[in-house]
Amino acid sequence: MSFHRRLWHNEPVDTMDQPPSNFQPPHPPAGPRVTSLPARLLNIFAVPGDVFDEVKSAPFRVGNWLVPVLLASTIGVISALIVFSQPAVFQKLRERQVQKLDAGVKAGTITREQADKTLAFSDKYFGPQTMKIAGGLGAAAGGFIRVFWWAFVLWLLALFFLKVKLPYVKLMEMVGLASMISILGMIVTLLLTVNFGKLMSAPGLASAFGDFDVQKQNPLLLGVLVLFTFWFLGVLSSGLSRLSGAPFARAMLLVGFYWLISELFLLSTGFGQMVL
Repeated sequence: MSFHRRLWHNEPVDTMDQPPSNFQPPHPPAGPRVTSLPARLLNIFAVPGDVFDEVKSAPFRVGNWLVPVLLASTIGVISALIVFSQPAVFQKLRERQVQKLDAGVKAGTITREQADKTLAFSDKYFGPQTMKIAGGLGAAAGGFIRVFWWAFVLWLLALFFLKVKLPYVKLMEMVGLASMISILGMIVTLLLTVNFGKLMSAPGLASAFGDFDVQKQNPLLLGVLVLFTFWFLGVLSSGLSRLSGAPFARAMLLVGFYWLISELFLLSTGFGQMVL
């Protein structure tokens, strides 16, 4: 009996008689890529765009910004303890202060007696222990302030120049993950400071110029600081581009312009020579 005849008489159909089908069930749409936090912290060095794509599509995860901040604060505290234990660093700081006071005396803004009193006060109350405590507290607070401030700056840039209102918490995640570049820069800076006895900071360029003398130090030291500075800015620009949908070149232009203005402000006001 044929296949069609069995169907007409409601007889059971032998599936062996059915023609083969080439139909393949459609694959379910791929969801957002989900990685672990350690993977995101490492991938930010190699594939930051993929990391930011995941941040954009995934729910808010506090670990994306809190863990890098805690790492930065911890390394900052350790750096302060190590750096301010170096006699060469204190000697550099004292020489810089003496030069500024002498310049003030020559300019007539202060008297020699006032300069001597200021130097004596500094030697008495701003010794290694005080600087360790102040440096540690500053590093611990600076990690949080840096993430909150950069997220706010990027939020403003996206709102006024890219015409996109981005969630502030997403920008916190993005900046926190990008700060892994700065953390690596802090480690390298610490090693350079210990080896050369020169107080430097990263990734700020203004502070690097503040205590850099090409006649005394290897210019490669400044090159290292500049490298981490522009690496960090590039990763931030990638994050702003991915979260806002704007071209990378436009995001880089905005981030770079803000950074340049802020660095020029620090240099003009003298804050660029401070340890950040």
